[in-house]
Amino acid sequence: MKDLNKDLSLTINDFAKLTSKSPIAIHLNPSGLIRLGNNNKNRFEVFRKFILSVENLGGNILIPTFSYSFVDKESIFDVYNTPSKLENISENLRKLNPEKRSFDPMFSYLMYGNFFDKRHKEVHDFDTFGDGGLIDDIFKANGYLCAIGGVLEHLTELHYIEKMLGINYRMDKKFYGKTIDLQGLSHNQAITFFCRDLDSDYSSSFLKFKNDIRSSNSLINIYVQGYRMRLEAIRFRDCFDFLKFQISNNSKYCWSVE
Repeated sequence: MKDLNKDLSLTINDFAKLTSKSPIAIHLNPSGLIRLGNNNKNRFEVFRKFILSVENLGGNILIPTFSYSFVDKESIFDVYNTPSKLENISENLRKLNPEKRSFDPMFSYLMYGNFFDKRHKEVHDFDTFGDGGLIDDIFKANGYLCAIGGVLEHLTELHYIEKMLGINYRMDKKFYGKTIDLQGLSHNQAITFFCRDLDSDYSSSFLKFKNDIRSSNSLINIYVQGYRMRLEAIRFRDCFDFLKFQISNNSKYCWSVE
C-alpha cells in the first residue's frame, strides 16, 4: 500500500503550541536520537533540553517511566527512587526530574507541562486504562501518541482503546501494594490493570498496528526545526477509529503472530 504519511516541519514554538492543549506521549528508542549529537551523553542532553524548552513554551509532553512495581514480590513503588524499567534514557530523565513522575505504580510517566491534573501526583487507587486515569486525560484532550526511533509497537496506551472496545481477551485485575510518596510516607494502594489472562495462550502485539498505521493517512512525521529527529505521531482518537475498524474485521488483530 502506498505510504500516505504527512510530513510536518515545525518550529519549536509551533510544536509547543501543537501540544499546549493536546498533550503528546513520546515512546523512545535511543536509535531515534542518533543524529542529535556525537555521543550518547550529548544526545541525551540535547533531547532533555528539547523537552524542557517545549514545557517552558507552554507545551505538554509525557515520557513513560513504567516500573510494573505491583507485580513484584515486594509490591512497593517508591515514587522518588523506583527505577524505570524502560530504556536508559527514560531512567536518566526520571533521575533528573523525579518530582514530575505520576503516582501510578505500574505505568508512571514524567509529566512536563501545565496540562496534567494534580491528582496524578497524589496517592489513590488508580485505574490505569480506565476513566480518570492519565491515559484517559490524553484521549479526552485529543492528544497524540508518538514514537521516536520507530517503536510504534510500544504504544501501551492502545490497551485503553481495547478496553473501550470491550475486547474479551483482556480483563480488569486489581494489584495491591505500598506507595512511598515524595515526602517518604508509605500508603496502601490498589491499581486496576487491564491485563491479559495469564493462563491463556494469547500474547499482545502491536506490530501489525505499526505496519498498517504507517500505510494509512493517520500518521504524521513531525520534524522540529533545529532537532535532527523524526517523531511519528498519531492522534489518540485516530488510533481509536483505526483499531475499531481493524478489530471489527479481525478480533485477533492485536495478538502476537507465532
